[in-house]
Amino acid sequence: MFVIACRYSDKNNYVLQLVDDIVKFHPDEEVVVVDSDSEDKSYFDILSKYDNVIIEDIQNKNWMVGAYWHAFKKYKRPFYYMLHDSMRVKENLDYLKEKDLTTLYYFNRNMADFNDLKSRVDNETDYTYVDTGFGVAGPIFFCKHELLDSIDKKGFSKILPNNKVDTGHHEGCWGFIFEAEGYDLTECSLFGEFMHDHGPHGRCGVAPHNTSWQKPVEKFYASLKTNSDRGFHHEMKQ
Repeated sequence: MFVIACRYSDKNNYVLQLVDDIVKFHPDEEVVVVDSDSEDKSYFDILSKYDNVIIEDIQNKNWMVGAYWHAFKKYKRPFYYMLHDSMRVKENLDYLKEKDLTTLYYFNRNMADFNDLKSRVDNETDYTYVDTGFGVAGPIFFCKHELLDSIDKKGFSKILPNNKVDTGHHEGCWGFIFEAEGYDLTECSLFGEFMHDHGPHGRCGVAPHNTSWQKPVEKFYASLKTNSDRGFHHEMKQ
């Protein structure tokens, strides 16, 4: 199952292209689009024309993590691709189901505010937080049901982001959670260490970052690109 956290507007209609991508390479896979309290919901009419797309109009205010947990708890499926709407799928991803966990990037979480959820994790979950380690960019990840089920049972699904700053805290904390579950994030990522690619000498370079090289999926920066810049033209008949 593909899960897409979406905050839609006519200027940020990337979800339409992403759903087209997924249907192209995974015509039989379910796609759940969790709306994050979009003011413009006209895109529901377009996506409703796909047989395998499910729209969850839940007024989600907990950003991408809230969307992920909603889909996980409502739909018990063997495997989940947890995505932002500002992404592309460029080929079939079935082979990723062979692994328990795949992320896009990892980064050193022992900096800035990436460990700010430590006290909540210690007080509200069965985990004991560790400051050193890696974070998960996004957080964007693909994983088996059993892994999320283990995390849920330890109480982490109760800790949700409420604003943009919180999502950064979650990037650090999801890294800790996956490490606490026994995963080496340096072995799980598609693209490696984040700053290696997004620094001045990296493959993406400095802002506006060029992410077009990324495969099998691409995570671009919606805040730095417009639809016309990326050539997004939805061709589905309405």
